[in-house]
Amino acid sequence: MMRMFIGTIEMYREQATLLDPLLEALITPLAVDVLEREARRGGERERRCLYSSRRLGRACVILDALSSVRGWKTCIRFYPNAARDLEPAVKLLAWTSTEASAVGWETRRVVLSWISMLALTPFDLVSIDSATSVTVASEHDAVPLVVRELVTECKRCLGDSGATRDAAAATLAKLLTRPDMSEALISFFDWAGRALKGLISNDRQELSFLIPGVLRALAGIYKSGARDVLLAHAERTWRDASETFQSEYAKSSTLVRQLSVKLATRVGLVFMKPRVVSWRYNRGSRCLQDNLISAENKPNSDGAAANSQTSTSIASGLASQGDSDFVDEAVDDIVEMFLVGLRDTDTVVRWSAAKGLGRIASRLPRDFGDEVVGAVLECLSITESDSTWHGACLALAELARRGLLLPSRLAETIPLVVEALTYDVRRGPHSVGSHVRDAACYVCWAFARAYAPDVFAPYVNEIAPTLLMVACFDREVNCRRAASAAFQESVGRLGQFPHGIDIVTVADYFSLGAKVHASLTVAPYICRFDEYRVPMLEHILDAKLTHWERSSRSLATQTVGVLGDLDPHWILDIGLPTVLDRACHSDLPTRHGAILAIGEMILVANRANLTPCLEARKKVADVIPNIQRHKLFRGNGSELMRGATCRLIECIAKSARLMPVDHSTREILLSSAEESLRCSNVDIQIAAANAITAYAHAYYNENDDVADIGVSRVLAVHSKIITKEPLGVIRRGSALLLGALPERMLFAPVEGGTPAWSIALNALISATIPELDAEMRDAETRVNATMSLTELAITLLNLQSTRDGEKAVLISIATRVIDALLDCMLDYSVDNRGDVGSWVREAAMGSLPLVVAAMQKFISGTPLDDVRTTRMFSSILKQCAEKIDRTRIQAMRVLVLFVRGGEVNKLGALRVANVGVMPLAALDNCVAFQTLCSIVPESLERVPDASRPMVIFDAIAAPLLKESAYAFDILNGWFVSAGGIADGLAHFSSNALVSAMSDSPNVANVVIYSLVRVMTENKHNDRLTLPTLRVCDFLISRGCLPQSHEIALALVESIRSECYSSREISKLTVGASCLAHFIRAQAEDVHKSSATGLLALMVNRYPRVRREAAEQMYMGLIALDEPSGDDERASELLSSNSWDVPPSATKNIRIELYKLLQLDLPVFVLKDIKASASIQHHVNVLDEHSTYASLVENAGY
Repeated sequence: MMRMFIGTIEMYREQATLLDPLLEALITPLAVDVLEREARRGGERERRCLYSSRRLGRACVILDALSSVRGWKTCIRFYPNAARDLEPAVKLLAWTSTEASAVGWETRRVVLSWISMLALTPFDLVSIDSATSVTVASEHDAVPLVVRELVTECKRCLGDSGATRDAAAATLAKLLTRPDMSEALISFFDWAGRALKGLISNDRQELSFLIPGVLRALAGIYKSGARDVLLAHAERTWRDASETFQSEYAKSSTLVRQLSVKLATRVGLVFMKPRVVSWRYNRGSRCLQDNLISAENKPNSDGAAANSQTSTSIASGLASQGDSDFVDEAVDDIVEMFLVGLRDTDTVVRWSAAKGLGRIASRLPRDFGDEVVGAVLECLSITESDSTWHGACLALAELARRGLLLPSRLAETIPLVVEALTYDVRRGPHSVGSHVRDAACYVCWAFARAYAPDVFAPYVNEIAPTLLMVACFDREVNCRRAASAAFQESVGRLGQFPHGIDIVTVADYFSLGAKVHASLTVAPYICRFDEYRVPMLEHILDAKLTHWERSSRSLATQTVGVLGDLDPHWILDIGLPTVLDRACHSDLPTRHGAILAIGEMILVANRANLTPCLEARKKVADVIPNIQRHKLFRGNGSELMRGATCRLIECIAKSARLMPVDHSTREILLSSAEESLRCSNVDIQIAAANAITAYAHAYYNENDDVADIGVSRVLAVHSKIITKEPLGVIRRGSALLLGALPERMLFAPVEGGTPAWSIALNALISATIPELDAEMRDAETRVNATMSLTELAITLLNLQSTRDGEKAVLISIATRVIDALLDCMLDYSVDNRGDVGSWVREAAMGSLPLVVAAMQKFISGTPLDDVRTTRMFSSILKQCAEKIDRTRIQAMRVLVLFVRGGEVNKLGALRVANVGVMPLAALDNCVAFQTLCSIVPESLERVPDASRPMVIFDAIAAPLLKESAYAFDILNGWFVSAGGIADGLAHFSSNALVSAMSDSPNVANVVIYSLVRVMTENKHNDRLTLPTLRVCDFLISRGCLPQSHEIALALVESIRSECYSSREISKLTVGASCLAHFIRAQAEDVHKSSATGLLALMVNRYPRVRREAAEQMYMGLIALDEPSGDDERASELLSSNSWDVPPSATKNIRIELYKLLQLDLPVFVLKDIKASASIQHHVNVLDEHSTYASLVENAGY
């Protein structure tokens, strides 16, 4: 119950304020009835029972959970706060320390938090302590006993490694800062100094936990204590903090360094009087309405007067220098510590140093404060590390937020902040700088809140574009959102950012969450405004196209294509010459991004109908030859270069109208793309296929001899590769290519007048068939061939219909492709990656609706024949019951399309031109169409996902078992799922099968006959027979397969045949279990056949199989209703002998079992007996002459 309560409370962590109405009702009973009662047990504490301790511990666990979710400061308000509870609470804390093994840390933490509130009692603690006499109580320098005990316990807890250390530090801070605790405070300072120096313990591990606790307690004391009391001890505490910051413990502990900086901040504030310096910048009043009006360039006399008044107040404030210039020398050292802390390697230390620097600077004179600002700005140097940049940005934000960064410093600060916004330094295989950019966004956010619009106006044109660059193009989502927040804050408070309101409505927190959406959707909207377009394009050109990350460069090139349409002249005049100069750069990311960008910029020019200058066209044509000349296709980054050049070839081909290329260069481009097509990288193969396809569309549609020669060569080469090439990785590319050839190539006559499309069609159909040679099989080739075959078929149907082709030819093409796709759905190839044939089956299923839809569209009045329709539905329904979730979902989607109809273009992108939308009409000529309509989901959106397999088996597959046309194929897949090793799927599918059999006797007969058929037609095919045996065993155990069934003998014989000569132990053990069920059959032939099969398994080579067969036979014999004496004797022999021994040791026992069960001895047993008798006779003959006397006699002595 306690765990359930804590789990419920944890659900409120994100919105903890929702617990506020319930806190009193939840906390008060526990705090009063348990905590207070246990604290007041007093003298009974030594006799505290185990139940009471557990009750206290559980109550404290719940209180700790509530406090951790809602916050301690909120929850302790509901704890008992009577002054009389202090002394019992301290004794309860002491008891938790002595019984540490029986008390959890939650109990000590809750008690300490309770005491931290009780320590604030307004009464003198001497009057509360029962152990203090009246005489001692009158002495002001006496420390009450209860305080000494409490301090002692807290000191002990400061050395803990858990949360009790923080609670003890908070308790000490509230206790020792009371006005009546001066003596205890001095004593604690002495002890703390010795603890920080390591003088109270020689155990280094113990000190590593104690020092952070002491530092936290001191920081709490200097936060809560009165300045006039602490000033006398500040010098000593500062020395301790400085020495600790430089100690060996600080070097290895981030927490020690952070707390040292925090303590230095508190001590530094004690050195200076609390004041608001007159020299700090004061923005004055803020009015959102004035900002919005000024953003619209509307005059407003009131706003102008307010700004004038603000400027006057600033001038008068800056002129006033009435502050004292005296600063303690220790403050200078403290500031130096902060500057060192800004360079720390850990963020928490830098953050503490930045906050401390801002707090200290807010009390310094103007000259000293300006020196601090200058020191922080010096940290923003190119020679400094990324940690220093981050710390300096945090410090700048803190200084600006407090008005300590004067407007006179903005001209020097803004360029550094802009540089920090784009800070990204390469470090080996990655880069650093995301934390710097995030902190720079925080600086901009602070600027928006700190300065008046007229003060910040000169710097808007620098900050605004840079913030939007980060918001749209940064690779880190937190940086994009931070930049958006800073921009939104600036728009609201400054009102000077151009088109700010329009941009804020688009570039918000959610729209910038996805990097692709931010770059390709939000950025184009922003670039509609002239103020931001060129800076963002320059940022992409200079930063993103040369980025170290490949995905960032690829996204940048896509962005160039989208943004370039808004300013194509800039792309041609500035962008294209820049990236052309980088095409052969020595840095791989630079030249890779440049080549990708060249292609996109050419497409931009083509869409804008702009022709690049002659020099640019020559450079573009020379890019790939220059790459080959510099041998950049070899070595490191060769695959990147191949993919980029293939994309460039595609873009050049698509822009052939404006980018004419001579014949020799064309040959170089085609040769490079074909060479890349042989690469093993899938992405490169796709890019190369797209490049050759675009090349063919651009240059092979011309009616000349050169084009004819090119068509013949391309088709001949790649058709031969598909059918003859032994390497699968090479065949993949050619299979991918042949599906997207242009019209000119498809109808070009080759090889004695044969149309090219016929050669390509035959090659692709042959490529979908698994090769006989296992070494040549390649699933990816068959997948590519399946998709290409579909695209080729759709193209041919489209072109033939427009060319008034014969209807018989169209039907022949469609039916050949459909038959090939149906054959692909029988592909169950397996390699070391698993069921790779499922990729082919899924591709074939996705292709069938496309081909059928094209057939309906381009061959009007000719529906698919009934035989193929039935075969197609049977194949799909079989996949609906398969074991792979992904395959089942794909099959269900295809089934919905065939039954309900709909648009099939959404199944995948086709490389087919001029096809348009292809609606698929429902195939109502299939068997049981009305039944299918009643069980199939109404749309693709309602197809059940992989988390609900029971829906497919119960609601869809089970009703179709009554249809003989579909039943066997459905059960063929169902057996694989129900007999698989996936527990969840096997459980749901097997239970659904039992339910279907119990609902209809006819279905039960179909299932039984299907079991025999699967076993008979797939002998020794473990993919099917092993799960079928498991299903058989399950159905018999559930009583769904009666032993007296007319086909029981055939099932037993098929099981025996499957187990014969098998070496699969799991199959043999399951087969033994199945055979054992039939020993109890009334039919004598079934009984004898199963018993003979089990006895045959008892001589198997595997001991586990022999033992399992004997156990199963024993279980079957003892389960007989009326066992005979021979049956009981056989059961005794089976149970009293070990079957792990070699089969020769149990030969006589098995022979006796044959006799007891009235079974004929099989041939192999009879041969074994005859051979044994012959060997024994030979041994006996030799024994007559085996003595030494016979040897002497035979020797003639």
